[in-house]
Amino acid sequence: MTAQLAIAGIIFVTFLWGSWFQTVKHLGNFPVHAFISVMYGISVIIVWAAIGFLGKQMIPSGIFAEMKSSLGLTLAILGCGVVFGIAMQMHLTVVKRIGLILSTSVSATCAILGGTIISVLFAGIPEGVSVVSLFAASVLLILATITCQYAGVCRDREKKRPGEKQQSRTQDILLLAFINLILMSSYPLANSIGLRSALNPDGFSALTCMGILVIGAFAGSSLFTLILLYREKESVSGVMALIPFGRLFTLASIAAFCHFGGNVLHAVFAPVVSVAIATVIGNSYHCWSYIWGLVYGEFKGTGKKTKGILFGGILLFVAGVILLSANNVS
Repeated sequence: MTAQLAIAGIIFVTFLWGSWFQTVKHLGNFPVHAFISVMYGISVIIVWAAIGFLGKQMIPSGIFAEMKSSLGLTLAILGCGVVFGIAMQMHLTVVKRIGLILSTSVSATCAILGGTIISVLFAGIPEGVSVVSLFAASVLLILATITCQYAGVCRDREKKRPGEKQQSRTQDILLLAFINLILMSSYPLANSIGLRSALNPDGFSALTCMGILVIGAFAGSSLFTLILLYREKESVSGVMALIPFGRLFTLASIAAFCHFGGNVLHAVFAPVVSVAIATVIGNSYHCWSYIWGLVYGEFKGTGKKTKGILFGGILLFVAGVILLSANNVS
């Protein structure tokens, strides 16, 4: 596989990652934390079905033999998955309290920095690749996120919408920073230590790594959901009655395909260009959230200034990806 094809594949993955959460808008009164757990349950089926169909070609020794060959690494990836599943649930809980605009600015900044630092430290970078350019691309992505968020603020002002409350919530902001800088970094950490590459010859194949990770994510997310249901004195059957099963299954399947299906593809493409570069490019997925906002007409009727700010932010996302693609991959 060529580096150019791998980059194109990773960009497609960013579309999947930036799109899966659109399914949440169609849940009605069904709790998001329960939906996420259902999504991870279906993700387990998708990933292990892929292992069943492609395992012999991609894992000649067999997935269980590969896992057994390095039990320590298996447990480390499984632990990363558990932390990742819990972190996703905690992130959504804080977002619900402080609003999307403020939370995205904080979470995206911390996730981009955390993911870049972790991948550089644990996965390393190929010879000839500049650490400075990696972090420069990360800064561009952070600026892109802030710019797009500001466009959202301008949109609400123009439409005289009651904006999300952004009063000082120091504890929630610090918690959100911790979740995204530390806990969410469990995903790039799993890729960095778990994926076999030229820089990590002792790692696992992409399917083995994702097969372990998805089980951990499902376990962590489900544990979080069960704790919430217990605290809120709700039963699983009562929650499931809030939405038709067919609709829930369809939405969760779409989300699972985009989220963990994207993770599998990312794990296949990442070693080709290095996990560090793939992680930074992958963080441009935030761009698709704003593009979906345009598709849903969220910026319809706004002035040229607001639209100019939004497109400026999207161009910064593109610039970050081009910087990595042009200067770091031959």
